[in-house]
Amino acid sequence: MSNNLFDHVVAKLGKEDSTACKICGGAAQPFDFVDFNKTCDKSLYPSGLRGIPVLYRKCTDCGFIFTDFFDDFTPDQWRTHVYNDDYAKVDPDYDSKRPRSNVIKINVLLIGRKKKIIGLDYGGGNGKTSALLRAQGWAFDSYDPFGHTDMSPERLGRYNFCSAMEVFEHSPNPVSSLQDIVGKMASGRAMIVIGTGIHDGIVSAQTRLSWWYAAPRNGHISLFSRRSIEILASRFGLSYASIYPGTHLLTRDIGKRETLAMRSRLNLVWRVRHPLGSDQ
Repeated sequence: MSNNLFDHVVAKLGKEDSTACKICGGAAQPFDFVDFNKTCDKSLYPSGLRGIPVLYRKCTDCGFIFTDFFDDFTPDQWRTHVYNDDYAKVDPDYDSKRPRSNVIKINVLLIGRKKKIIGLDYGGGNGKTSALLRAQGWAFDSYDPFGHTDMSPERLGRYNFCSAMEVFEHSPNPVSSLQDIVGKMASGRAMIVIGTGIHDGIVSAQTRLSWWYAAPRNGHISLFSRRSIEILASRFGLSYASIYPGTHLLTRDIGKRETLAMRSRLNLVWRVRHPLGSDQ
């Protein structure tokens, strides 16, 4: 397959107007184009336009917004065009700020459970989140197809907690990603915390994709509504609870009272750290 992005655009031309939603199977219509170089930076295009149009579709049923531009990308294409040496420029929090923030969230969410948790940081990037947690006494591994992986073979199938922070917006197939997580976890009680922005109340027919979070250059190719995450969870028999904007809890065999307590703790931390608004 060609590594040239212009060839990739030509190969995508002529596709049908409507295609099946990757989450619920509903009709996903063309919604908006953005340039490949659109980033999460406030200026959106700090490096200027690339001249490569990326089409996003929106499901008329569950509200999921996605692009199929990257669906057949090879690992080499991902590393060449997205997760390359310049990636740190478009995601400066990747190296250390986000791992430290993730550790705070996980500690608050799982307070008092250190001896009971076998954790996996899925899509863990450079592995710093799991390394920091291990330094604090947690049993935690990391898995990332483009980054650091240190999963323990003896823990495979025994993980009862998984963090997937800033991961699902990068997935060209969220159903397969969640299936992969569930396949690595224990069959009983389990918790999965997903960190990804939701577009409810932000993206509309009027705004289109002016939302900063819609950013192909950052690898943000799947944009969720709250309803789409709820449907995604239900496909695997998982209960869904929205913690606060950008953080979502999927559980199995966890009681409502226990879930409410975890939501309350994280909400308190979020309100202290974000007194003026959303973390999206």
